[in-house]
Amino acid sequence: MEFPVKYTVGTYLAARLSQIGLKHHFAVAGDYNLVLLDQLLTNKDLRQVYCSNELNCGFSAEGYARANGAAAAVVTYSVGALSALNAIGGAYAENLPVILISGAPNSNDYASGHLLHHTLGTQDFLYQLEIARKLTCAAVSIVSADEAPALIDHAIRTALRERKPAYIEIACNISGAECAAPGPASGWRRLNLT
Repeated sequence: MEFPVKYTVGTYLAARLSQIGLKHHFAVAGDYNLVLLDQLLTNKDLRQVYCSNELNCGFSAEGYARANGAAAAVVTYSVGALSALNAIGGAYAENLPVILISGAPNSNDYASGHLLHHTLGTQDFLYQLEIARKLTCAAVSIVSADEAPALIDHAIRTALRERKPAYIEIACNISGAECAAPGPASGWRRLNLT
């Protein structure tokens, strides 16, 4: 496993996915997750599998979790995650730890009052997180690089422990921000993937 000298929120997430034994993650690119996807690609132990749409991405991850014990899907905000949540609901019913990761608006826009594309046309950017809380065992929103390691670890650990999906939402301007390096994954459930 290769580890960078400096970690960003995205490379931290990639390291944790790799440390639990994932070899692939499923993805649909969108403007709120482009930096995150670039960060994930720097981890040579993870292969990014591109999907044609978010529902397909979610169900691909669900199937991967059935075969391998856990999975990760990366989508964009609102139009992406709201579609992928259909598959996450199925994963919840089937006790499959699928980590749904979504890009999100710039953290500076949360209090700006701006109307943004890919939203429901309101100034409330928390609706997706609220919906995800109903379909996952842990749902976190990352708007600060300093808080990212603890929130990422909480979501992944909870998903593996409870055998249910988790949701991680990362503001697009935070994915490439520097954060603390991950510690050892001692006590984490490692998947037996071949």
